[in-house]
Amino acid sequence: MGKPVLKVESKSPEEIKEMLNGNPEFLLATRLNMVYHVAKGHSSREVASWYGVSFKQVINWVHRFEESGLEGLENKDGRGRKSYITDDELERIKIMVLEKSPLDYGIKTEKWSGPILLRIIKEKFGIEYKPTQAYKLIERMGLEFKKGKGIVVTK
Repeated sequence: MGKPVLKVESKSPEEIKEMLNGNPEFLLATRLNMVYHVAKGHSSREVASWYGVSFKQVINWVHRFEESGLEGLENKDGRGRKSYITDDELERIKIMVLEKSPLDYGIKTEKWSGPILLRIIKEKFGIEYKPTQAYKLIERMGLEFKKGKGIVVTK
């Protein structure tokens, strides 16, 4: 009989990653550690594979560190693409998903899914998203998609 495998049961890997990514000190330390490994002679591609980021991102962190030191590794305000949908609209969609079913919108199913959600967003708000964005929107609303159950409230 083999040794028992150590398991974490209280949180999913995604929840743990979210906790880590929500910690500015952890992000700064992780980025500094990437720079450290490059300084020790490891390639950006090798370091990127260890941390699950693109090699280009590792290069960016190294350049920012070289230019600005530790401050260069901190998050900058106003970065990234702005959402097409407002927080208010997203809250209205969340209420809609929690209080109604797709049947109420003429769709022949009782369970919400990503594609159905995107269809309703396009019809109600005139905003078109790519299919992969559906589950990011669901997560932004504090919900999750469970196969067989549809969109549900997260713990």
